[in-house]
Amino acid sequence: MALEAITLELNADSEWDGVSTTALSRDDAIVTGQRYYQFNINGAHGVVTGDLGGLFSPVSAKLIGVASSSWNPKSKARVLTPDGTSRQEVTLKPTVQYLVMYPNDRLGLLTQESPGPIYVMANEMNEADAIAWGLRHEPFAMPNRLRIIRRTAASFVLNTQTLWQPSFAYDESSGTLSADDDSNGMIPAGSLCLYPRFQSCYVSVRFAGAAENSKVHAIENITRRTHMVEAALEDAKWSKVFRIGHDDGIALEATAAAGVTTMVCDIEVSPVHPGDELRGRFERGL
Repeated sequence: MALEAITLELNADSEWDGVSTTALSRDDAIVTGQRYYQFNINGAHGVVTGDLGGLFSPVSAKLIGVASSSWNPKSKARVLTPDGTSRQEVTLKPTVQYLVMYPNDRLGLLTQESPGPIYVMANEMNEADAIAWGLRHEPFAMPNRLRIIRRTAASFVLNTQTLWQPSFAYDESSGTLSADDDSNGMIPAGSLCLYPRFQSCYVSVRFAGAAENSKVHAIENITRRTHMVEAALEDAKWSKVFRIGHDDGIALEATAAAGVTTMVCDIEVSPVHPGDELRGRFERGL
């Protein structure tokens, strides 16, 4: 591993588009002190390959610092996987921000104003670097959004005795797990949380296209007794956040607003990490 990071100054004649492959070669750079490489780029530019113009191996793991000369919040830097998925994304700004590129990753750059230099500070990671990075970046759980769509103005009817497990499918265009379903019943936590079976969930619900008589209930599974979490929800307004245990469920109540044929229920869920719920109750004296 190099003792110092190599810095690339990327000067383009127009905005970076985030998708076009950039022809970058170390032979075209103006080199200062064997550590600072200035590139004047003409032609298509938007994605820099993992070898960074031939300065690194494309299959090495690299710690990449990125910065621009602008505070425009629409300008982005993305680490792209070999199949084009965005692994990490940051908003470009003069402050240096660090990302990790793994073997065969690429660096996508998108700018939204007159071009200025983009700076890339790169260093290959050794085993100790990788461990240090990993210890500072623990795994995290993303909140999930699930969407139930009713296209015939069918009401959501409270029915605690029937088990209802909508067949959710991932909709990449909206980033939701979506189901067209006119059924009713108790939706079990396992159909919503998508986390380990023992883990509880925080839940929030909203209806769109509904009359303002909507309700959401939490249900205990054995007795099917209910607790009405919130009533008279305003259309398109999220309910307050509530918790369901791993063997609980929820039930929905809503009717379509006058003249509406399509009604939607969005459900957002996030895991309750071990100990957090009891700790929160203790701190609030509950």
